[in-house]
Formats: sequence, structure tokens, C-alpha cells
Amino acid sequence: MRLKFYRATLVGMLFFAAAMLFSSCHHKQSSATAPIYRIQLHTEEEIQWWENKCACEVLCVLDGDSILRQGTVNFRGGTSSKFFKHSYTLKLDHADTFCGMPKNKSWILNASYIDKTFMRHKICYDLFRRMGSYNAAPQCRYALVYENEHPRGLYVVMQRLNKRALAIDKQDADACIFKEPKLFYPNMPPRDTANPNYHNQTFPEFDEDDKAYVLTQFREFILHASDEEFAVHVGEWIDLRNVVDWHLLLLFTNNGDGVLKNFYLYKKNAQTPFRIALWDCDHSFGRDGDNELNMLQVTIDDDRNILLNRLLKMPEYTHALSKRWRQLRDEGVISYEQLEKMVAHNKRYVLSGLEENVALWPTDSENYFDDNTFDQEVEILLNFVKISIESMDKRFR
Repeated sequence: MRLKFYRATLVGMLFFAAAMLFSSCHHKQSSATAPIYRIQLHTEEEIQWWENKCACEVLCVLDGDSILRQGTVNFRGGTSSKFFKHSYTLKLDHADTFCGMPKNKSWILNASYIDKTFMRHKICYDLFRRMGSYNAAPQCRYALVYENEHPRGLYVVMQRLNKRALAIDKQDADACIFKEPKLFYPNMPPRDTANPNYHNQTFPEFDEDDKAYVLTQFREFILHASDEEFAVHVGEWIDLRNVVDWHLLLLFTNNGDGVLKNFYLYKKNAQTPFRIALWDCDHSFGRDGDNELNMLQVTIDDDRNILLNRLLKMPEYTHALSKRWRQLRDEGVISYEQLEKMVAHNKRYVLSGLEENVALWPTDSENYFDDNTFDQEVEILLNFVKISIESMDKRFR
């Protein structure tokens, strides 16, 4: 059935490829823009939500070159699912490079609807990786997405953080990945009796090897270890270099959502402690996760996180925060000029798909708190960077 579907759609896909190649070859590229990918999702049936995956052909076109892949696709999203512009989960039949990124089977096509700049996720991810080679965050590219030849707008194509992306040792019995575990909540949310996988374990398969007991032990240590025990042994549980960078990025970007969720917790093997990987950063750089403007009028409450709360009571940790912030500033990793360069770089790609996106999804929609344009939103982002750097410099001078 699936082979029949692929053969039936091949002619249509080739026509689409020819049209996209003609468009990319004959479109005069402005010096203010850079070429972006065009992704066509061709499905025989209507795309569904969550685990209801449907077979698809995936055509990816860039600057005269095209690749065709097979896989499955479904809609995804939590609070963002209420918007008509949907995000997608794409799973290829075989691990492969995609949009110029390293081999993987699973990919996210992020609608980035609530962020008119399309940059907040990507800048946070790129900055976190730049802060240290031990920090993991998705690689991203920009693409115009089409669903059965119908335009769906500009998307941020993201790596899915799985065992391949996080370089997990699959043969190690201690290796594991959790997406948004409830570990750091002061009062853990109630369990969903229909879902036994409480901490959202993604590796190994939960039904085959439930690792929740490890997080229970970690939580017990955070809550009940003596001050001396905590100071001596916390680094055996979690990589403190990684935690310091994550904590500073939350503070710098004012990512209130990221304090308790929007991250992966993973362990590569028995020899390495847990680390935090960044995920979902639209609550940042002057906008809350619902798009409300927040230029540090309301700041993050890192005390809500039981790990950060305990660490902040350690003079050694607060000293490490201050020292690391000054180092990042001295090395130019975090500066207004550096963030301005990152914005300018991403802007060239966003502008290549912005007109088509705005035609489909106007920036003055009632879903937003205001009618700001893309340029006005970029200005907010950069103004926030100035304000936040000044605030952080005062705190950690």
C-alpha cells in the first residue's frame, strides 16, 4: 500500500520539484536575503495529531538541488496547537541528513507562530552551544513548507533531541533521556493514570526499561542531603558547568517557562553525570510564551526549581555564576555586538520567506498582543538584549 502511494505521488512531486527549482534558479536573490529550503510534504490522507502518523513523501529543495525522502508526518504542539498554523513531527524511514543538518530520523517543523521574529528559539540554541561544547541544543534551519502543494508558511526546521542528536551510548545500561521531567518541581504535578511514563522518558523505551527510579533518587538527594553532602556530591549527579550555563541563559533571556520545563535531561553513559539540553525558548528576549511584552518588568523565579534553589544557597555556586558571566562577557560570547550579529545573520534567511508567511498569517492577528511588524519585533529583541546585559552586569559585577 505504501509503495503504491509513493509511486502514485512521484509524478506530482517531480512537477513540484521542477517548479521549485525553476523558482530558485530564476529568483533574483537580494543581498539582504539568503536562500532557504523549500519542503514539500505529500500525503495520501489528511495529516492528523499526535501519534496518528500518516505516510508521506518529503521533498527538500535548495538553490537548484533537491532530495526526496520517505517517512511519516503528524501535527504536534501543546498550547500552540490552538493556532491554525501547525507544527509538524517528521520521521524519515532512514536516518539521513536533512536541510544541511547531521543525520537523524526525527525532525521538527516548528511553526514559530507566536514569535514574529522566528529567531528566539534559534538564537537561544546557538548561543547555548556556543557557551560550551558540553551544552546540547537543536541545530536549526529555515524553510518554506508546503503541504500537498499548499503553502503553509515559514518554519524553523529543528533537530529532534534523541539518542543520535545527544550522542547517547546506546549500549550503556545507565544511559537515558527524559523530556521535561517533573524532577525539579517543588510540588510534583499529579500523575496521569492513563500515562505511566510520568517523567516522559524517551530513551530507553519506557516499557522495556523504566528509569524513573534514578530521578526519584536524584530528587531525594536534592531535597534531603545535608549541606555538606550536597556540596560534595551534587556534581556527581549533574554537570555543574552545564547547569551554570543553563541558569545564566535562563536569566539573560528571562525565560520563565524554562525554569521547570522546556528542557531535556539526559545521561550519556555511566561515566558522565546528567546534563540539561535546551528546548523550546519562545518565552525569551522580551516576550513571554503567550506573546505578552515583558522587558524585565517580571523576571524569572529561579527559586521555584528545587535544584537551583539549593544551589543558590551555596556560596561556591553563586561565585561560579558570577565568574562564568564575567568570562562570557570578556570572551565576547555574550555582548550586544555578538547578539546583533546573530540577529543580522538569521534575518537574511527569515526575510527570504517572510512575505509568503505574512500573506498567510498576518502579524496583526487577534492572537497577538499587538500589531507589531517583523522589524518592530526585531527592535524589541535587540532592545531587550541591551537592558538584560546591563542588568546581568550589575548583578554579577
